[in-house]
Amino acid sequence: MFQKLHLQMTLFCTTVTSCILLVLTLVCFFFAQNSLKKNDYNSFLTQLNAFLIHLQEQDTISHQWLNQLQGNGEIYFFLYDNKKPLSYQSYHFSKKESRLAKEAANIARKKYDVDIFSTDTHKIIVQAEFNFSPSTGTNYYASAGIIPKKSGTISFIILFSLEKQQKVLKNLRIIVCLAALAAIFLLFIFSWYFTKRIIIPLEESQKQQTLFIASASHELRAPLAVLRSGLEVLKNKITPAEQAHFIDLMTEESSHMQNLVNHMLLLANADSGHLPINPSAYQPDGILINIYEKYETLANKKNIVLFIDLPDELLPNCLCDIERITQVFTILMDNALSYTPAGGSIRLSLTLEPMHPHGECLLFCFADTGCGVPETDKKLIFERFYRSEQVHTDKEHFGLGLCIAKEIVRAHKGNIWVEDHNGGGSCFYVRLPAVFT
Repeated sequence: MFQKLHLQMTLFCTTVTSCILLVLTLVCFFFAQNSLKKNDYNSFLTQLNAFLIHLQEQDTISHQWLNQLQGNGEIYFFLYDNKKPLSYQSYHFSKKESRLAKEAANIARKKYDVDIFSTDTHKIIVQAEFNFSPSTGTNYYASAGIIPKKSGTISFIILFSLEKQQKVLKNLRIIVCLAALAAIFLLFIFSWYFTKRIIIPLEESQKQQTLFIASASHELRAPLAVLRSGLEVLKNKITPAEQAHFIDLMTEESSHMQNLVNHMLLLANADSGHLPINPSAYQPDGILINIYEKYETLANKKNIVLFIDLPDELLPNCLCDIERITQVFTILMDNALSYTPAGGSIRLSLTLEPMHPHGECLLFCFADTGCGVPETDKKLIFERFYRSEQVHTDKEHFGLGLCIAKEIVRAHKGNIWVEDHNGGGSCFYVRLPAVFT
């Protein structure tokens, strides 16, 4: 599913960005093409004006002057003295070029009503400028006209070759096409890796969701089986004592299911960003003392020594939701009591971190002398339904406690992690923001 989505997102991103790129490229090419044509046309007009001024001012036309004008081979001047071609043309123009002049003269006569071979007497300058596309394939800017002189008329056909312009535009098109293809290819490669990085969190989330559902189903299967079997038994004729036994058993399993569902709802709210947190300022040592007093009796029953270390100086308040943080500390104490053997100890401590990058923070520590957490499990134990000790069979532990603690601490903009204890066992740290009132 994700492979298909990856390909679809890649093609979509490539298509959209390629379309935008192609539109911008075509716009740039359009302006570049128009600029080139405009420059060539202005060059044609400049030479044409200089030529016409010279023809009007001079009574004689030298071959040297014509050679200078046609020096670069881009412009051709065909002159006719009283409708007769100058001798210059027979020496410098081929039959092919002469045919071009006649074809341009025909177009000027038919489309623009300028007949350079007309027998009518002209008293004013008659001129037409037009684009000329002969069958040879090379386009021209053309001008045809008649200039009256004392001895008659001078007719002219001027052809400005656009062969260079066509070659430049052709090369420009090839370069633009190659650049566009290369850009599309690079966009595809970029989109492939970019969308892959986007999909990875989605894929991980899907895996986590699938694992979460499978684990939750596994945890719910046992209590549901007990409830169903208990209901089947209650349908039969049994003694009151047996009936009370199965009712107690079903009540216990119902409570077990309720706790699991509550944990799952809390995690679902955390995933959606709607975990309710109502922070207020509380004395941190008071929070820790309450936890100590709550578990002191239970620790004595298990023959576990419970210590508490508090600093002598006055600490700033802890900005927290007291119910949620008490839930976190309860989870840590339950785990510590579960994994610490008789004769061991659990130490609660509190310190101030004044030099923390995010401001002054309060560091709570829960250190035990239990079995400890393997290095490979230090991050995994905060995952959902993960148990460091797989043989642990306590029904009250679903493998969600530390995950819930992590989500609650994260909602407080704090941190939770585990380290090894110097004397063996584990040290769970909870860092919470401090506030001065």
